[in-house]
Amino acid sequence: MRKTIAITFALCSISIFAQTTLDSALVSATRLPVKIYESGKNITVITADQISQLPITSADELLQYVGGINLNSRGGFGVQSDIGMRGSTFSQVLVLVDNQRINDGLTGHFNSNLPIPLSEIHHIEIVRGSASASYGADAVGGIIHIKTKTYEGLWEDEKSELNGNVAFGAHKLTTTDIGFHSQRSRFGYSAAIKSSQSSGEQYTNPSFLNAGLGDSLYTNFFDLKTYTSALTYRGKYLKLFARAGVDSRDFAAKYFYTANPYDEATEKINAYWTQASATYENNGGKTALNLGYRHNQDSFIFNPLFARNNHITERVNATLSHNTTYLKTKISFGLQTDYLTIESNDRGNHSLMSNAAFFLANRKFNQWNVNAGLRLEHSEKIGLQVVPQINVSLPHKNMVYRASAGRSIRQADFTEQYNFYLRQNTPGGFSIGNPDLTAESAYSFDLGFDAYINNNLKISNTVFGRSSSNLIDYTLTNSAYISNLINLQDSTNYFYAKNIKQSFTFGNEFGLTYTMKLSNVTIDWLLNYTYIQTNTPDSVVSKYIANHPINNINGGATIHYKRFICNVGGTFITRNAEQIPSIEGDVKTQYGIINTKLSYAAADIPVSLFVNVRNIFDTQYQEILGARMPGRWLMAGISWNFNYFKMKL
Repeated sequence: MRKTIAITFALCSISIFAQTTLDSALVSATRLPVKIYESGKNITVITADQISQLPITSADELLQYVGGINLNSRGGFGVQSDIGMRGSTFSQVLVLVDNQRINDGLTGHFNSNLPIPLSEIHHIEIVRGSASASYGADAVGGIIHIKTKTYEGLWEDEKSELNGNVAFGAHKLTTTDIGFHSQRSRFGYSAAIKSSQSSGEQYTNPSFLNAGLGDSLYTNFFDLKTYTSALTYRGKYLKLFARAGVDSRDFAAKYFYTANPYDEATEKINAYWTQASATYENNGGKTALNLGYRHNQDSFIFNPLFARNNHITERVNATLSHNTTYLKTKISFGLQTDYLTIESNDRGNHSLMSNAAFFLANRKFNQWNVNAGLRLEHSEKIGLQVVPQINVSLPHKNMVYRASAGRSIRQADFTEQYNFYLRQNTPGGFSIGNPDLTAESAYSFDLGFDAYINNNLKISNTVFGRSSSNLIDYTLTNSAYISNLINLQDSTNYFYAKNIKQSFTFGNEFGLTYTMKLSNVTIDWLLNYTYIQTNTPDSVVSKYIANHPINNINGGATIHYKRFICNVGGTFITRNAEQIPSIEGDVKTQYGIINTKLSYAAADIPVSLFVNVRNIFDTQYQEILGARMPGRWLMAGISWNFNYFKMKL
């Protein structure tokens, strides 16, 4: 058996994970609101205040500061990242915004296109491990659940808030993130915008040097914009919520998806989405209807000499649920439907409908907290799937012991099924789809504890494992062994989407947080360590299963001194090396990154000035073969957060 070892946990340079108070917070990422220590899961909650202190400009960059998550990024500043949890592939993480899934039906590469500015985020709940029983397919590695200020305002006191930041930096970088939110007695509303633009770093062009193609130089430019607005109404029993938004992305995509010397790619993505919910709550329980619609248009140019790929995907999702309490047992049950379509000049026109019913329960037995769930999910592609889950926890003195086990599933996306489906005489070396893929299935377990040594020190450890069957990945395959496609060249190798019979992942997550308080200084320390080993058959040469860090040791500190806050954090990674000299592709066996942010708060108004230096030592590295990551990057700006000022609706 080939063994792939990865260590995936992340650092935070502030006390994000010092959760002696947060562990009592209610979380809903498991659909039944319970306290973190009652959930039986390894859950992290990151609040808006904590987000504001980090040297980031996008939600996906935030995730690199969370233990158990690894990002394989293509450029910085939120251009594009593949999100993995506990060694999962990027398609095995479910992303939610206010209870609504936003995973893209075209490809999991777009799951990091999070359509919410940081200024509108109330908190983020991160649930590690299988969670398909609660929210459905794709939750193999875990769930990332973004809760917005407007939605959470339905259950909070009246307030108004104007917050945001503007910054400028190297390579003509400008970033803006501004949000306004007001919640009155009956009505609430919000608006937020986010933009990041840069001419990008400049590099010599391997395509020009080796094949005389394109220009002698190229830049990793990007232009990203997000706009969103929301409305709420709250009565005595009825609460209504509606949101609409636009997410637009225009960026250089050279070597993002291929290692082909002809790659001169650029890409434009325009997404429009709406979501709405109605919640009725009385003594009999809470009934909720959640609706969502997402329209995504992707225009990809591999090379100006080739035809443009145009894809339009749509997703309609509806969930009806009811939460109640019966005989001291919290219960949630409901129905869900999900409808996906694609129109593409490369992948063709297709649709897929999935329907599900679920039942969840939470009960205390003396000190034990037991959470159980069962889901039945059906679609034409996967048939009827039964998805069980059980989580238990036991608080005892200053310890919390927890364990969970469950099944998770995932259907193939449209790219995995139909990539190059309509193209004739497809060149070798490309990733091609397989319309006959079956659903992935995985059984997961974890066992861990959280130890609160005192108010300043917390230690956590979790052992986890996952046995997967029919895992979907692209494997090197000769066209002679591909019988369901007729548009391939004879005796030519492709990366062909296939179901890999079996793989097993085993790992351990360790985390430590410590707060040191001196006379005028407070220092928050963090250390995380995760070990992951993945076994697959020796004969399988796959594209993504092993594409996660091998070792990742992270640490950080935040120093609070009077009105100064200094964040310093770093990560050291070792991973499987990859090289293709013809495209200057070089995924190194090891590299280290250090980022820092220094901010100074004004005395009388909630305004701060900040300086941020990313990749201080200008480390040259790639996480996707050929896609260069940013070197040293200096930026500076101003941030503000005005709260509770009076206004009339």
